[in-house]
Amino acid sequence: MNQLLAEEGASPQKGWVRDGILSFLSKRPGTATEIARALGVSKATVSYHTKALIRRGMIEIADIKTIRGGVYSKTYVLKQGALALARRKDDQEGSLTKLDEWFERLLMSMHLEPRRKPADEMEIFLYHLFRLLAESDSLYEGIFEDFGRRVGDGLVASSLRFATLRSGLKELAEYLGAEGFAQVTASLRKGEEPRLVCMECFENKDYGSLVCSFTKGIMTGAIKARDGGTLRLERVRQGIGTPGCFFVVKRRGFKS
Repeated sequence: MNQLLAEEGASPQKGWVRDGILSFLSKRPGTATEIARALGVSKATVSYHTKALIRRGMIEIADIKTIRGGVYSKTYVLKQGALALARRKDDQEGSLTKLDEWFERLLMSMHLEPRRKPADEMEIFLYHLFRLLAESDSLYEGIFEDFGRRVGDGLVASSLRFATLRSGLKELAEYLGAEGFAQVTASLRKGEEPRLVCMECFENKDYGSLVCSFTKGIMTGAIKARDGGTLRLERVRQGIGTPGCFFVVKRRGFKS
């Protein structure tokens, strides 16, 4: 499925198309056709994600050639200085420390004078996180979820009133959608435990991926920060063909 990520030791099921594109371009320039062939996805999928990467300043067009019938072929490259990669495993500890420091500065700057939309800033951070952890063979969902909790606690929670569980979960879902983080709905049926259903996060629909763990952490951190009690989100399985990530809200001390 994802030949490039598989060769690098990453699980295709845990992959992310945009990270695959960056992995490809970290080795050599490439066209959408070449990248699509390496990743095992359609050219249209690659074209969609390259537009987002250009918009976020991660890659750029190095060359445009006219081929048959007046069709243009674009060659993409990493933008200079866009990715700070750790090349040697001996550098990993220091690199992760720098990443942690950068993350804290990022949250602070977003409170003061954000340069981009919060979702774009978080997606760029995810690129760095993917690359650094892949270099050290440490693509663990717990690390992604932990950083997500810090986003929820340090950025999202301050935008929520969370007077009750019902209103709080709706506020959270609306905030995540309005800011471009994720498309989430809150299911609050009488007699059932509350549920959060995430259909897409950071333009990613690879349900159950590491990006989903990051988003799960955001939701957990935001609710715990506003409630002050004990909370965990438990992922539950849905029937085959049912899209989205489903989480049951396990809580104590909430007002419903």
